[in-house]
Amino acid sequence: MEFSNKNTMDQDSIDIIALLSKLWKRKKFILKTIVVFGFFGVFVALFTPNQYTASSMFTPISSGQGSSGSSGLKGLASLAGINIGGMSQGSQEISPMLYGKIVESSDFRQKLLDTPLKNIAGVSNLRAYFSESKTPTIFGKIKEYTFGLPAKIVDLFRGDMSKPSVDFLEGVTTISQEDFEYFKAIDDLLTLSINDKEGFIEIIAESENPQVAAQVAKNAELLLQDQIIAIKTKSSLELLHYLEEQYKDKKKLLNQAQDRLSNFKDRNLSISTSSLSVNQTRFESELQTATAVFQNVVTQLEQVKLQVTKDTPVFSILKSVVLPNEKSGPKRSLMVGIWLFLGGVLSVGYVLAKEPVFELVQQIKSQE
Repeated sequence: MEFSNKNTMDQDSIDIIALLSKLWKRKKFILKTIVVFGFFGVFVALFTPNQYTASSMFTPISSGQGSSGSSGLKGLASLAGINIGGMSQGSQEISPMLYGKIVESSDFRQKLLDTPLKNIAGVSNLRAYFSESKTPTIFGKIKEYTFGLPAKIVDLFRGDMSKPSVDFLEGVTTISQEDFEYFKAIDDLLTLSINDKEGFIEIIAESENPQVAAQVAKNAELLLQDQIIAIKTKSSLELLHYLEEQYKDKKKLLNQAQDRLSNFKDRNLSISTSSLSVNQTRFESELQTATAVFQNVVTQLEQVKLQVTKDTPVFSILKSVVLPNEKSGPKRSLMVGIWLFLGGVLSVGYVLAKEPVFELVQQIKSQE
């Protein structure tokens, strides 16, 4: 038994020595491959543009509880066909985990593309910046026809397929191919980080241009906050608009009731009969009813204005956007190291696998 284990260990030692010997014989090839990959790594590192990172960190502050008259407003809203959900139990907060879905929406991205950019020559907004950036550099051309060659081949076949005509559908957003490419560029440029445990949101923008990084981070922050506010206040704003229309209508009815009563009194100052007294009482009753309805609408209108204020989220800025002065990437020494390591692994793998693979191929051919 001990003799068998000894033979196994000797066999393993012989195999390791044989492998090391094979590598030593091909050391020039391995070194040349590593050097070539190293030069390519240096080339990639030198021509990779600097990246600048800007970020904004904020946290939403919870709104207060609903007003004491919320139950009445809820009933009024249901009559108007408006769902105000949890106003009677206080405003329901939007989960920060949904913020990412807002950023991924086409509406958000379209607005971000059209937000203005300043202090950048020849560029008015993010759309124009992406359009200018489509002009490839020398390194971009090399990258396009090396790493990006498979994708270009796939796009070539896709381009041959005839695209079916699509009719406009109400409620369905149509995105052009150009905007779709810009959306993918936004995904590379913008990152949303949500810390649900600590309760803060961070928007990170990374670009070759520090001005673009800072302004896109700020624009995205403002757009996200605006859309959160719009979602949060949608129901109460709808009810507010409804009550504003009711206010105008009831105000008009109140004025008409006042005018009818005053005109009646002016025409019958010196006449006193039972029929005139009944008519005056009727006009006064109509005025009292119109006044009561109008006062009720005014009260509800003020309550809804207060509810809109309560529903509007307040965002506390934890970290404001700062124009980056130092590059955040790339780490060129790490890039060169990765290419050197890749050259070493591929060359060693080639040397060790060449003969076994060749023998396996010969065996398959001989069996055929």
